[in-house]
Amino acid sequence: MSSFSSPMSSRDGMIRRVRSLLAASEYETAAGLLRETLEKTPRDAEMLRMLGYTLMLFDHSAEAVRHLEFASKLNPGDSDTLCDLAMVYRRLDRLGDAHKALDEVLKGNPGHGRAVTLKARVLQARGQSERAMEIVEQALKTSKDPSIVMIYGTLARELKRQGDAIDLIRTTLENPLLERVRRSELLFSLGHLLDSVGEYDDAFGAFETANKMTDPGVPTNFDVHLGGWTKEAVEGLTVQPVDGSRCVLVVGMPRSGTTLTEQVLGSHPLAGGIGESPVLNEILGSRLPGDLSDEDLAVGAERYLGSLHEAYPDRKIVRVIDKMPENYLFLGPIVRMLPGVRIVHCRRDARDVCLSIYFQRFGPSMRYAHDLVTCAQQYLGYVRTMEHWGGILEEPVFESRYEELTGDPEGRIRAMVDYVGLDFDRACLEHHKSKSSVHTASAGQVRQPLYKTSRQRWKNYEKHLGPMLEVLGDVE
Repeated sequence: MSSFSSPMSSRDGMIRRVRSLLAASEYETAAGLLRETLEKTPRDAEMLRMLGYTLMLFDHSAEAVRHLEFASKLNPGDSDTLCDLAMVYRRLDRLGDAHKALDEVLKGNPGHGRAVTLKARVLQARGQSERAMEIVEQALKTSKDPSIVMIYGTLARELKRQGDAIDLIRTTLENPLLERVRRSELLFSLGHLLDSVGEYDDAFGAFETANKMTDPGVPTNFDVHLGGWTKEAVEGLTVQPVDGSRCVLVVGMPRSGTTLTEQVLGSHPLAGGIGESPVLNEILGSRLPGDLSDEDLAVGAERYLGSLHEAYPDRKIVRVIDKMPENYLFLGPIVRMLPGVRIVHCRRDARDVCLSIYFQRFGPSMRYAHDLVTCAQQYLGYVRTMEHWGGILEEPVFESRYEELTGDPEGRIRAMVDYVGLDFDRACLEHHKSKSSVHTASAGQVRQPLYKTSRQRWKNYEKHLGPMLEVLGDVE
């Protein structure tokens, strides 16, 4: 047998390798391999599409568009490429272009699962859930694609039309040939629907079944991280000669109110949000003091500030909100790299946070979310980390408690807006009327006025939470 692979088998192997890297969230490595391949075959439409999709995953949307548009020119009408284009257009708030790309797919295949789902999500992100539901219901007349069924469940919960959605999802789950990933998605959707109508035991059963389909992994190694970032190590970093006052970081555990906080602040006419930017994690993630030189910090500061400028080139926007929750891990080096940065720390009842994380379908970077005990251990590590930074950071961090924010909205919002250096504007109290897009799991909730129904939600499930409650103890 020849030791040489044919071009086709080599290409197929590259595609499999890239897909494996994407599944492991190794986006930069995948992008590097694709760029190397495209140097030899620059007109390979599939490789261009994969590179564009990969770049989008780690927030290089402007570059992603170029590759995807070229791929679409080389392979006109390709549904996967058009759907990828719609995704990146959505991230860039080019919603007209997103709709145009999706309509081209749906013109040829009205029941295309991914296109229908994306179309509905683009509309939902802009507060047009009724219109999204019309499109989904029309598609369901000819297609029971599981992804269409799932988005139907999401919209039905938001629009208080749960009954039919519960029945449809249960029927879909009876199919023994249903793909594993679709089964997991539908179980999460079913759990949320049952929770919303007060069927808590059945809801927990659906969430538990879904989570058991994935290995829970382990919590972050906080001992190594905090052991390296001592007070002396942080103070040993050179403060960069830049103005970081445009940056507002909203940090905390996922599901602690970070999306709500971004929407509140981003509704101010002099502020804007960028969602969950991965840039700081790419610059600082898993690095210890010995791994960071002054040049690294300088390049990092330039890159991060450049990403804010790319998102908001209009300097009238004087504050840009980045709501990547896990940026709490890097607060020590961040304040040296971006002096003047404002940090809003979102807090919420630990039991509600852990339960809400368990009820949400996260990607491979949050494996701890699939087990309540592991999630509680992650929460304790987060608390330790914030206490650690509290003894190091010289500038104050604004603590925003979810329960206080929903209990006294105007008072807490006024204080938060003042902390980030802006005059109060009543638009911040009407964040649910904002026309900005919301692309996270909280899209439906933040389109509503502030409400208190998510407080002490854990009590509905207390009999299922013994091991988690034991780990958390009396931590808040």
